Amino acid sequence: MIRVLLGLLLILPHLLFQIECVQTCSKSELHALILARGGSKGIKYKNLVEIAGLSLLARTIRTIQNSSCFDHIWVSTDDKRIAIEAEKYGAIVHNRPSEFARDDTSSLDTIKEFLNAHKAIHNFSLFQCTSVFLKETYIKEAALAFKTQDCVFAAKRSHYLRWELVDNLLVPVGFNSESRPRRQDWKGDIVETGMFYFSKRRLVEGGVLQNNRCSIVEIDEKDGLEIDSPIDLTVARCILNNKI
Repeated sequence: MIRVLLGLLLILPHLLFQIECVQTCSKSELHALILARGGSKGIKYKNLVEIAGLSLLARTIRTIQNSSCFDHIWVSTDDKRIAIEAEKYGAIVHNRPSEFARDDTSSLDTIKEFLNAHKAIHNFSLFQCTSVFLKETYIKEAALAFKTQDCVFAAKRSHYLRWELVDNLLVPVGFNSESRPRRQDWKGDIVETGMFYFSKRRLVEGGVLQNNRCSIVEIDEKDGLEIDSPIDLTVARCILNNKI
């Protein structure tokens, strides 16, 4: 019984806030959303892995807070440990149903579930904890662009020449193999990094995060590392620990 009461005391403030937000949140408010389920496979409890003394989740929340661009920061999770970490650093926890926390659940479906639970939220930005080199300057640039665009996302330039298999034959994509472009002669391909996506409720309700009224924030190539494997984690730790 005591455990139940303690649990209620922990979640009651957030439940009350969520009820209040449904009733009073302004359409002009901007909300940050972090998707952080507990069942990561490549690295166990990846969102809670620490680098330079902070978990990936904590680092993301702090960077978002320091940008001063958002009215509220939410963490959608199905896991108690992640919920505790989110609350510790000042985020609001959205308790994600287990059916939206499976390995095959898409981010778009998870965002839809969140927005369905919070009808008053119209403008949001999705962040991923694994983009460990998220910077306040990137967030501020995106928030400014979002004032006049339907969507904004993080991207980097790729100067790799691409090929594809067509009927078992290799074919160059976007360039002439007889006149190969030099790196300095072309701007490169625009590649999503997954670091963040600013978007609107109406786009998600239409089944997309982006449309053709979209802008990008171009991040430095070195900041595009995403932690998906133990090797990525080792590289990130080496970089960040050497900065301290």
